[in-house]
Amino acid sequence: MAQLFYSPDLADRLPHNNTGKISQKPLRRWQLSPVKIDNKTYYLYVEEETGLPVFTDKLGEGNFSQAAINFLNEMPFLVDPQRTWLIQNVFSFNLYRPIPSAENKKLKNYLQIIASHQAEFKETLNDNDDFSSTEDFNDLVYLLLALSGNNQEVLMKFCQLVNEEYPVKVKAPRPGAKYCTIKPQFKDPRIWADDEGKASADNPATVQAISQNNQQMIDQFIASSDGQLMGDDKTARRILDQFLNHFMLKNKICTVTTNLAAPNIFFAGTLDQIDEDLLSVTLSSFYNFLSHTGIVSQSAARDVSDYLRTSYDIIYGEPELAASEDDYQDSLIQQLLDELTPAQADMSVDVENRRLINPQNYDQAYVITAELADFKPLVSRTFVIKGSSTIEELAETVILMFHGDLAHLYDAINEQTEEFYTQSEDFVPGGMTKVKLDLATVSLLNEKDKLTIHYDYGDGWEFKLHVQKIQPVTNQELPHVQKARGYGIIEDIGGVGGLEQYYDDYQKGQVDPDLLDWLGGEPIDLNAVDIAELNQLIK
Repeated sequence: MAQLFYSPDLADRLPHNNTGKISQKPLRRWQLSPVKIDNKTYYLYVEEETGLPVFTDKLGEGNFSQAAINFLNEMPFLVDPQRTWLIQNVFSFNLYRPIPSAENKKLKNYLQIIASHQAEFKETLNDNDDFSSTEDFNDLVYLLLALSGNNQEVLMKFCQLVNEEYPVKVKAPRPGAKYCTIKPQFKDPRIWADDEGKASADNPATVQAISQNNQQMIDQFIASSDGQLMGDDKTARRILDQFLNHFMLKNKICTVTTNLAAPNIFFAGTLDQIDEDLLSVTLSSFYNFLSHTGIVSQSAARDVSDYLRTSYDIIYGEPELAASEDDYQDSLIQQLLDELTPAQADMSVDVENRRLINPQNYDQAYVITAELADFKPLVSRTFVIKGSSTIEELAETVILMFHGDLAHLYDAINEQTEEFYTQSEDFVPGGMTKVKLDLATVSLLNEKDKLTIHYDYGDGWEFKLHVQKIQPVTNQELPHVQKARGYGIIEDIGGVGGLEQYYDDYQKGQVDPDLLDWLGGEPIDLNAVDIAELNQLIK
């Protein structure tokens, strides 16, 4: 419940309740005052401890809650469980109270800024044709924070308070989980559970012990199959060292088992310094590795990947975020936590002016077999695709025919030519030549070439492709699946390990009820496949 302390000039317009104790809990106390912008009255709410502002153009009727929730949904530093907690525990109900006698300096400062920068606020209002939507008020918030000069402090303090009030629990694997295939060569960080939240400066011995353990964790990750996806292990080491030993231990003691939201905060704060794909791959693969070592559950590793993807979508997903008039929001996101990671030197990438089309094969049809790697029983497809199709179209066709939904990142590698097909600007495995997968065509492949498609760096799916034949195109609509065996993958189940465990449980008739509910109430028969359905999926 949010307590809204209003100024005397609003006393005759708002209800008030003086009964009961005034809550001292963080995030629950907000100061409310009217403010004039372009001769129209708006209402400014300021969270007392952090100084986070919220604007509305009306009083009552849930306007504050709507505006606050809308702003929360644009904060990439928060994760969905925290947003839900805030909605349910802070913004679900508002209690109006007369303002305490003590003057709120943050509110006073904001009112002075608005009064002295009327032109800027008026311009922001005029940039919006209809200011009735709560989304529009976010522009005023970003402008006010930028003009206040303490934007980093406000957003970071709010983020810290939310994480102190509601850290996201990190689940451990259930006993006997089959995906725990790696024996850890480091200590379970939970042995420091009693030290979590203590000041790092006051506990140097504990910090040193955790740092040493983190280094052993990084070393084993780099040497693991999950770490091999990184290609450039120096950059991966640098990212993880900054995350584990600097960001996590900067002020208070925190480990990978303290708060599942921590990777997301680090990710959102360092996007301006490291390629987003490289950051996402490193953090997602690292938590996937932790699930294989039995430190975190597979569902926790999946959640990290989902949080990172949502954070990226919030920052870059809406076209207007890139517009010049919204530079306030972009600059806040980019500035926050910029001290955590030093600027990364540009990674040298051997990029040649490569031929993207082979005229001899461009109008031909390719017969290709694809198999889901490392899973038994065999799951495979035989299909035909045009040589004029891009490698991107080839990869998406394969992912779809194995029941992927294209919700994750992917790439492809031709081991014969040592070409890496990707959209990433920076990340390239060692010894490989980068080729943009949306420009290169299937016609570049030769008979007997083998291609590996990586999909969802968190779950780590791999599809092994083999070019069987290059032949003239027939009248058949392409791409087209000719043969199929096995259902394919289940998105976000935890990779091959999770799929194998599900397969074994299904065969025994012992599918976990929670998992069954997650699947929609009906189990999936991994032995069943419908070729007609697959051809419909790839149209």
